[in-house]
Amino acid sequence: MASTHGAHATMFGLARHPQQYERFALRVAAPMYARVVRDIVELGLPAGARVLDVGTGPGVVPRLLGVACPDLQLDGVDLSPEMIARARQGSGAARVAFAVADVCALPFPDATFDLVVSTISQHHWADPATGLREVRRVVRPGGRAWIYDVRPAVRRAQRAAGGLGATSRVRRENPSPGSSFLSPIGRLVVEPA
Repeated sequence: MASTHGAHATMFGLARHPQQYERFALRVAAPMYARVVRDIVELGLPAGARVLDVGTGPGVVPRLLGVACPDLQLDGVDLSPEMIARARQGSGAARVAFAVADVCALPFPDATFDLVVSTISQHHWADPATGLREVRRVVRPGGRAWIYDVRPAVRRAQRAAGGLGATSRVRRENPSPGSSFLSPIGRLVVEPA
């Protein structure tokens, strides 16, 4: 999750049950999480590069990434204190700085991250345009943001990204790279111009 408004922000109550959510997510989304980690590994970020996972939930993606790329600096944020508490308990969590935060008000200085990812979170954001502006704000020059979500949500996010103007290049990849044409998951790519 990534915003403070309504049932979407609490994932219709699931945010208060992080262990159950994690079990469900791993059953349903494990191949997608592995794909995201492979995409990041293939990007070839240098040692010391900083990666932020927005809407991290129980922290699965940054924990997996910590195993695959131990030289990266990893952060994960989520609106749910329960999800962040669960993320901090998971295997490999010591390698990740987890914090409770809203995508619409990220607690990081401008140009902090080489890569920002979000995996199946954006459709919960109450204000995608503000969230995308914040994501873009914390991306370093030469960096990028990858927002993975169901294809209709990625299309909506692309429209919301129109407010980024000339400061960014935005493109939609449906399906996300390396996926079957039938995959329901797409990716929005945001890069500083």
